[in-house]
Amino acid sequence: MKLRLGATGAVPKDLPDDLTGHAITIDLSHVGTEQAAAAADLIRELLDRGAARLVISDARDATPRMVTRPATGHPHAA
Repeated sequence: MKLRLGATGAVPKDLPDDLTGHAITIDLSHVGTEQAAAAADLIRELLDRGAARLVISDARDATPRMVTRPATGHPHAA
């Protein structure tokens, strides 16, 4: 079972007490620096409950972007 959590600083009320064998993804993309300590507490709580694996995601720079390069006379010219 995989649980997706947003790091709000508190363990969700519906989270099981025993997380043995669970893989948990924590999305930190909406967590500011003022909430960093709360996110660390959440990670510690999940480990204390026996989570087998934690995946910490921070997709702040994962927005799709178009990269354009100037046209050159040679296709391999920088």
